[in-house]
Amino acid sequence: MNVFKNLNSRWLPFSGFITLMLCATPFAAAQQNNAATGIAAVVNEDIITVFDVQSRVGLFLITSGLQNTADVQQRIIPQVVDTLIEERLKIQEAKRLEIVTTEEEIRGAVTTIEARNGMRPGAFRSLLDAQGVNIGTFHGQIEADVAWNKVVRDTLERDVNIAPEEVDTVLDKLRANQGKLEYRVAEIYLPISPAAPEQNVRELAGGLVKRAQEGAPFPVLAQQFSQSATAAVGGDLGWVLPGDLDRELDRAISGMEPNQISAPIRTTTGYYILLLQDRRASGTPDPTKHIVGLSQIYLPTLGGRSLGPNRLGQFSEKIQTTVSNCEQMNRLANEIGGPGSGQRPLLYTGLLPEKIRDIVVSLPPGRVSPPIEVAGARLFVVVCQRQDDTGLPSPGEVYAQLENNKLQNLARQKLRALRRQALIDIRL
Repeated sequence: MNVFKNLNSRWLPFSGFITLMLCATPFAAAQQNNAATGIAAVVNEDIITVFDVQSRVGLFLITSGLQNTADVQQRIIPQVVDTLIEERLKIQEAKRLEIVTTEEEIRGAVTTIEARNGMRPGAFRSLLDAQGVNIGTFHGQIEADVAWNKVVRDTLERDVNIAPEEVDTVLDKLRANQGKLEYRVAEIYLPISPAAPEQNVRELAGGLVKRAQEGAPFPVLAQQFSQSATAAVGGDLGWVLPGDLDRELDRAISGMEPNQISAPIRTTTGYYILLLQDRRASGTPDPTKHIVGLSQIYLPTLGGRSLGPNRLGQFSEKIQTTVSNCEQMNRLANEIGGPGSGQRPLLYTGLLPEKIRDIVVSLPPGRVSPPIEVAGARLFVVVCQRQDDTGLPSPGEVYAQLENNKLQNLARQKLRALRRQALIDIRL
C-alpha cells in the first residue's frame, strides 16, 4: 500500500510511477460526515485516528483514480489501516534507534515526486487541498519510508553477504536460458486472510481489473493495493522465464498478448492480476549497452571558425581517404578538427545522440564513418575500442541485485517481527 519510497535508498527504489488522477468527488465531504477525532487503532503508544484513515483513503483515491464511492472506501479501509499501522511501527523503530528524519529530506522527496510528474513545486499540495485531503497524511507516509530506509541501512545492511558461488549460479542459469522466450510482467497480489475474506478480495480484484482496463495506470494500482514486495516498484517483476512463477500464473501469461491485463487468477494464497508488458528472446543483446571509445573530428559549418564549402569538401575527402585507424584520426583531429575533436572517453552507445548512435553501433573498429551532419558541424567518428553487450548482466550487476534482494527480505522480516511484538488494537 505504500506509494512513496525514499529516493536516497539503493535498496528500496523511489517510486517514480505515481500518476495523479483527479476523482470526481472531493473527499472533504466524507471527512465532514465522520468523527475525525475518533480512534481507529492504537499501535503501542501511538494512536491512529479516524481522520488519519479518512485522509489516507482520500490520498489513495486521488493517486489511483478509483471512483470515490462509499463501497470503494469500505473495501480499501482495511488496507489503509494496515498501512498506517506499519508506518507507525517504522517510525517507532527509528525513534528507538535515535534515527532522525529531517524536514529537508521530506521536502526533497515531495519535490522529486512533483518533478517526476511534470508538476511545478507546490502543485501537489494544491491538488490535495483542492480535494480536501490533509497534506499531513502525505508527509507522514514519506517520513515513514525515509525513516525505515535509514533503519534498514543502519541495522541490516551489515548482515548481507553474497558468496561468489551465488553470483556464478545466477550467471550459469542466465546463460543456460539465453535465447528462450521470456516475459516482462507486472503483478498485483491480493492475499486471502481472516481479515480479508475471499469474497471481498475477489470483488476487489475484479474492480481493479476493470479500473486498469479503463485506463488507470497499472503501476499506481499495484502500489496502492498489491501486497507483494513488488508493490514498491509498481508491481514490476522484470523479465521472467516459463517456470519462474506459479503454474497458474505461467499458464495465464502464455495465453496473453503484450499490454494485456489478465482476469483475477486464484492461487493457493490469494488472487493475482497480471500485466504482460512485453516478450522477447532471453538474453538478447542491447545495442544501447555497447561500450565504445571514439575518436572524432568536428568540421565547423557555422560560427566564426566555420569552413567554406571548398575547405569543408577538401577536409572531408582527406578524412575519408586517409584514415584507417585511430592514430591517424587523432593526428588529423589535431591538424584540422574544430572544438571537441580528438579522442573521447569510453561510454555507452545509448548516451550518444540517436543519429550518431545508429552509425556507431554497426561501425567496425578503425573504419571512419560517413559524414554525419549535426548542428553547426560535420562530424566524422572512428571506433577505437568496443565491447558489445552480450545480453547478460556483469558479475557486479548480479552481485548488486542479489544484495538488494537479500536486504529487502531482511527488511520484511524485521517489519514482521516488529508487528508480532507490538500491542495493536484495531477499533474500526
